[in-house]
Amino acid sequence: MPAHFSEPYTSANKQKYSRSSRIAQWHLRSVMEAIYQLIAQTGGASVLDAGCGEGFVTDYLARRDSSLRLTGVDRSRKAIAYAEDMFGERARFRMGNLYKLPFSDNSFDVVLCSEVLEHLDDADLATRELIRVARRHVVITVPNEPYFTWLNDLARALGISMDPGHVNFWTKSSFKAFICSHFDNPVFSRKHIIYQLALTTV
Repeated sequence: MPAHFSEPYTSANKQKYSRSSRIAQWHLRSVMEAIYQLIAQTGGASVLDAGCGEGFVTDYLARRDSSLRLTGVDRSRKAIAYAEDMFGERARFRMGNLYKLPFSDNSFDVVLCSEVLEHLDDADLATRELIRVARRHVVITVPNEPYFTWLNDLARALGISMDPGHVNFWTKSSFKAFICSHFDNPVFSRKHIIYQLALTTV
């Protein structure tokens, strides 16, 4: 247990990445590898993981390519404390709000925002902030609806998942429309039906 915590710390995100199921771990590694491959395509060296939570994706990227200069930012003090304790040797972590990121313009070659925008009341404002701090590329991933909700409802009924707290629900077509309202010529992909990804250039 991280040194900062005197009692068990949990969240929906931490629970997801801490499952012991081999199938769940294979699924998560596959999605993180898909994210890594998109970042690798950009050739960028500095990467911001915006809304990094407890740092699981940030750490995967760091272990996948030790030359990446990785920074994770999240508004949750507990999540950042956990990330620093668990993964601070491979990446930098700091608190920050996606509506007003604590970085100057064009700070990072690549900005990643993975499984975050579906939680935000103003996804457009957050996306404009991602663009502001990105020097070259933005990578965004969100659940693919309605498939994600169907599977999550089943998992919650079985008692193996917490309520993810989503307020935005993007289908393939609505996600494409959202991304194209902010970026020119994005490249879209999907992973395991329930996740959709976009690689964009700013």
